[in-house]
Amino acid sequence: MPIPIDRLSGLMLFARVAQYGSLSAAAQSLGISRSAVSKQLSNFETQIGARLVQRTTRKLALTELGEQILQEAERVDVALNTIESITDNFSQQVRGKLRVSCSTSLGRVALMPLLKDFSERYPELELELGLEDRFVDLVAEQIDVAIRIGHLPDSSLIARRLGELRWKLTASPSYIAQYGEPKTPADLTNHACLFYGSRRQFMNIWNFTTAEGVESIKVTGPLVINDACALVDAAINGMGILLIDDALLGDALAKRQLVPLLQNYPLAPGFPVYVVYPARNFLPAKTLAFVEFLLAKLIPLLA
Repeated sequence: MPIPIDRLSGLMLFARVAQYGSLSAAAQSLGISRSAVSKQLSNFETQIGARLVQRTTRKLALTELGEQILQEAERVDVALNTIESITDNFSQQVRGKLRVSCSTSLGRVALMPLLKDFSERYPELELELGLEDRFVDLVAEQIDVAIRIGHLPDSSLIARRLGELRWKLTASPSYIAQYGEPKTPADLTNHACLFYGSRRQFMNIWNFTTAEGVESIKVTGPLVINDACALVDAAINGMGILLIDDALLGDALAKRQLVPLLQNYPLAPGFPVYVVYPARNFLPAKTLAFVEFLLAKLIPLLA
């Protein structure tokens, strides 16, 4: 017997509630009210004649039957996504919504200048770009493509290497005029240094390559920021010495707003940069188009 459409939609709504762990979060992801989610979930439970979710004031918990039905819902979701992918590839038309995640600074400096070209190539595609410096769960947050910096943990995601960050040690002419120029990496401990910091990490260990191996210097300074572009502005304004990816400096070196330091002391290799996307049997045409675009445009910048 065919499954009624309203029951199928109820199954998918139940899966979304289970995924997000609350009615409010599920409602926000679906763009509807919390009361609408609660009503539709109750209707679905009535249709199948069983309670799937135990509601408390603090959280939701799946019943034993709810856990079993969630497994089936996930299979249905995979099937629906596969059907969507097959349809996309069959039509060979790049259209619809593409959700992309990227770190804030790399997105502003490297990705944003490329997006006009991409949008003109694919005018039927709506690009939704999220710029944020946090780990994004592509599957849970329904992200199609992400650009990630750093060594990747083992996962089911497909990863394509775009290149790596190239560190550059710089300071403004005004800072050097006032405080002098470091002659060795060890001298940095006597200078004001600017570095990235967030809840996840502090990048205050600067590594140099020497004949004896890697020399690590722990730096301190007057300003820690969780935005690389703001760090560049602070360095230009003479607030300290900055170690940052060369691609994020823009034209500050060419304009002599910043000058390179310790050029006789090679810096250790930077973090690798990847484009990642969920593994699928059939990759949607919109995802494939964007990945190929990034490989063509960003690899020359990061090589």
